[in-house]
Amino acid sequence: MATIGGLTNSTANSIRGYGGLASGMDRDTLIEGMTYGTTSKITQQQQKKQQLEWKQNAVRAISDMMIAFANKYTASLTSSGNLFSSMFWGRNNITTTGANSKFVSVTGTASAANAITIMGVKQMAKDAKWSSSKAVSDMKVQTGEIGKTLDPNAIDSTATGDAKYIVQDLVGKTLDFKYGGSSYSVTLGLTKSDGTLYDYRTPQGIADAINDQLSKVEVNDNTKLSDLVQFQVGGSGNVEITGNPGSNELKVVGGDRTALDLLGFPSKEDDGKTNKEWNLSSTAIGETPLDPDKLSHNITFAEKVAGKELTFSYNGTSKTIKMPTADELDGTNDNEAIRESIQTQLDSAFGKGRIKVELGAAGTDDEGKLSFTTYNPSNNTVDTTSTLTLVSGSSDLIGANGVLGIKAGATNRVNMNESLVTAGLGLKDSDFDANGNRDIKINDKTITINKNDTVNSLMKKINDSGAGVQISYQTVGDKFTFTSTEKGASGSIKISGTANGADSDGSAFLNKLFGIDSGDAVVNGGVRGQDAVVAIKYNGSDDVVELIRDSNSFTVDGLSVGVKGTFGYKLDADGNVETDANGEPLFDSDPVEIDARVNTDNIVDNIKSMVEEYNKIIELVNKELTTKPDRDYSPLTSEQKKELSESEIEVWEEKAKSGMLYGDSDLRSLSSDLRFIISGGNMEAFRAIGITTSTLYSDNGKLTLDESKLRAALETDPESVEKLFTSKAGTDADGNKTFDGIATNLKNVMDKYVKTLGSMDTKGILIKKAGSTSSPMSLTENAFYKQLAEINKQISKLETRLESERDRYIKQFTSLETLISQMNSQSSWLSQLGGY
Repeated sequence: MATIGGLTNSTANSIRGYGGLASGMDRDTLIEGMTYGTTSKITQQQQKKQQLEWKQNAVRAISDMMIAFANKYTASLTSSGNLFSSMFWGRNNITTTGANSKFVSVTGTASAANAITIMGVKQMAKDAKWSSSKAVSDMKVQTGEIGKTLDPNAIDSTATGDAKYIVQDLVGKTLDFKYGGSSYSVTLGLTKSDGTLYDYRTPQGIADAINDQLSKVEVNDNTKLSDLVQFQVGGSGNVEITGNPGSNELKVVGGDRTALDLLGFPSKEDDGKTNKEWNLSSTAIGETPLDPDKLSHNITFAEKVAGKELTFSYNGTSKTIKMPTADELDGTNDNEAIRESIQTQLDSAFGKGRIKVELGAAGTDDEGKLSFTTYNPSNNTVDTTSTLTLVSGSSDLIGANGVLGIKAGATNRVNMNESLVTAGLGLKDSDFDANGNRDIKINDKTITINKNDTVNSLMKKINDSGAGVQISYQTVGDKFTFTSTEKGASGSIKISGTANGADSDGSAFLNKLFGIDSGDAVVNGGVRGQDAVVAIKYNGSDDVVELIRDSNSFTVDGLSVGVKGTFGYKLDADGNVETDANGEPLFDSDPVEIDARVNTDNIVDNIKSMVEEYNKIIELVNKELTTKPDRDYSPLTSEQKKELSESEIEVWEEKAKSGMLYGDSDLRSLSSDLRFIISGGNMEAFRAIGITTSTLYSDNGKLTLDESKLRAALETDPESVEKLFTSKAGTDADGNKTFDGIATNLKNVMDKYVKTLGSMDTKGILIKKAGSTSSPMSLTENAFYKQLAEINKQISKLETRLESERDRYIKQFTSLETLISQMNSQSSWLSQLGGY
């Protein structure tokens, strides 16, 4: 068994309570006494550190209060209470009086109060603006000729009988691939991105269609599935799938069984799997060649449309209708059967007589076309106020493969995404030249229009042309509106056309396109905007000044004025302004008076708050400065805290913290600066407006406020009050001596002691002393922080010394214990020899 003397230093140190087993001495108590000098020094440093931290917190409490005060009243211009803000002192309470005040609104800040009277408004400003003279669309939704406008890939022109509509059997089927652990599924669609149909009826058409759709599947940012997989058809007609897998595994892992069978990769049971897998590390070749007879089949018109759906929206309400059944479509008069079925269902869905469905007669431009027009059922006239839209429908009915030859979104208003000849404007190919173009001029800017332009693209072309106008389409009114981009009289709109055949001046074209009548002002001289003409008179002068402005909202001497109607000018029977003998306009007796006042309540409330918060700062500064420390209460050690309750610790530390800043030189300087916040030269002036320094010496310069005097001063001469607060020492324009106002002195004091911006050299005295969370840099650069860092170093050195002393004494006591133990053993042995 190891003796105590054989323990390591760390072990001995951790079981100090076992010392003295041989000697009977309380080793730890003895060591504690022997190291008392060092532990006392550590305690002293820890108490010194605690006191310094308390000092730092006490200074920061003052700094925080002063920073908050400065941010509110002197530093931040965004503060509503900033004493240097023009908005704070401005005449913001603006009122208008007079019978015509309803025609004028006034806001803002007036530097010259009550200086302006508005005598009248001769005319309002108007931007040049023009709208179509009539509804521009044909007010109906119209299909193409039923069954005649399909994509060539959707109809078999060689078919005999009625079964001429092609169904491509690969459409809608899927192919599944696996690459590098990720799976990709490709659905074989019918429509290309340009709206035409894929052709899955020939080997090459299939290869092209699949490859095109593979190119739309992203494997990663730089790779498409088409970069890894390519379909082609070999000379024998078999499909060949070539892979480019690189170092990854690439497979065809399945898909729709019908698709795989049609492509010559028949699905079979393979170890319980539904489909085979074809590894594309080399080319996979179909087991059987493509059979064109199996790639598509034909159906009849009835089979294509029977039971299919169309969804209409009428004034925001949507309903879905179905096409007739196959029994109702007998091939003799199918178009009429469709019309009747749709009419019956629309009557039921939206109300009888509200939507009329008509079938174009043979020999007309509308032959075989269905048209849908909104009607007023009470008088059986066209309802131009209601909107009707074909929202959606089965692909066999609408779109490139639809027998109705119409797209989703078609409406009885202008179809914005359709070409000009199909948008419902009544334009035809013959309205354009041989190249499909036609020129118009807007404000002498030539704009070339193509028949294939959509309405949206035409509007963008006009808006981007630099013609100085913006065009928009008003759906409810079914009209185009042109607005000048130049304001008031600077703006104008003039539109002209170019000849084309019988349309010698382009007027017929403009009528169809924009709804412009030949006698309209927009084509005869143009439409021009006008400026506002407002008569004002400055008080103290008999002269009337007519202001000409391009807007009905403008600024006059710090006031934002808005006019909302004409008034004031005397008019004769013909509506002309009457004038005096000198040709000056005459006015009625109801001018609009403007009264601009400061917000007295707001200013008084803010100054009252400022005085209260300023006095609290003085109280706190002087309390800290004059409170003597109680020498009987030092910071508690950790051992002392163990002997006290939490409440006892709190009471003790409250007393120990007091007086930390007693007699502090920086606080004494601050207290002195605060005491004289009102410059001596301004004493009487401030007394006159109700702000004085307390005459009690114990108040240390607190301010007192007489609200009634301040309110009266603000009501009579707010500008003088503002000057008194914000003035700076010097000489004014008249050579009179000026003094720093309260706001200026406050700002100077706040900057001197708690400025948080700039380098540490330019920061405030208290910020340099104790730092502040409002200035992050100062938290580790202040004087107290540096002193605390030195104390921490001293504590660390003393703790290292204490540890060394303890280890040395433990070794000595351990050696003593070992020696005593050996002596005890020898004594015992000698005692045993004496027995012999």
